[in-house]
Amino acid sequence: MAYSLKANPAVVAPRLAQYGVNVLGLNPADGVEVNAKKAIEKTAEFFRSIGITQTLKDFGIDDTHFDEMADHVAKAWFGDFSTAIAPLDHKAVVEILKASL
Repeated sequence: MAYSLKANPAVVAPRLAQYGVNVLGLNPADGVEVNAKKAIEKTAEFFRSIGITQTLKDFGIDDTHFDEMADHVAKAWFGDFSTAIAPLDHKAVVEILKASL
C-alpha cells in the first residue's frame, strides 16, 4: 500500500482514502491525502490486533535473496506489472521487500 501510494499518489490516494472511509470508518472531511495515509496505518493496526506477522524479519527473512526473489516475481507471476496502478519492475520489488524488513 505504501509503495503504491508513493509511486502513483494521484491514482492511489483517492482509492485508499475511499477504502478508509467506507471500510475503516475514517472521516471524509479529513481529506484524501490524510485518509490515504490513515488507511494504511489503520490496516497495519488491524493486522497487529489479530496477530498477523508484520515484517519479513519476523519470519527470519533477511535481504540475502531479494534480487533472486525479485527475479522470480518478474518471471513466475502472472501479468504485466509494468502497467499496474503502481508499475513494478525488479527495482520496485526489491524496494518493497526492503521496506518489509
